[in-house]
Amino acid sequence: MTAAAATNTTTEVQGVRKRAAKYVQHSIWLLAAALLFAGCASQDRPLQLSSGAAPIYPPQAQAQGVEGEVTVQYDVTDQGVVINAVVVASSSGQVFDAAALQAVTSWKFTPARRGGVAIAQQALVSTLTFKVGTRASDEAELSRR
Repeated sequence: MTAAAATNTTTEVQGVRKRAAKYVQHSIWLLAAALLFAGCASQDRPLQLSSGAAPIYPPQAQAQGVEGEVTVQYDVTDQGVVINAVVVASSSGQVFDAAALQAVTSWKFTPARRGGVAIAQQALVSTLTFKVGTRASDEAELSRR
């Protein structure tokens, strides 16, 4: 091999090494970014109400001007579904109990996540208020204890 050919080969090898080093450096940044975003996706987050119906005011109670509140306790599965809903307090007898239970059981949640895993929630409590002259969608007040 001539001196000129050896110099060209050395130059080519150095060029390949530089490109390979640059490729590895870019790959490391991409891997770091991917891990960062994967970490963000699996972070802890609280339970979030995502959909569901507002309570329907019973027509007879509304016509008579009856108002009240119903407190419902329920669990939410790791799939975001309400289960085990029960009335724990009702200010107007049982006038609004069925409407409150129907509304709460229609709710769907984005489950809470801990360590990237969806978890069930137990013993959540919501108070639904029935007030004459307001829209049904304004009635549900979600208050968790």
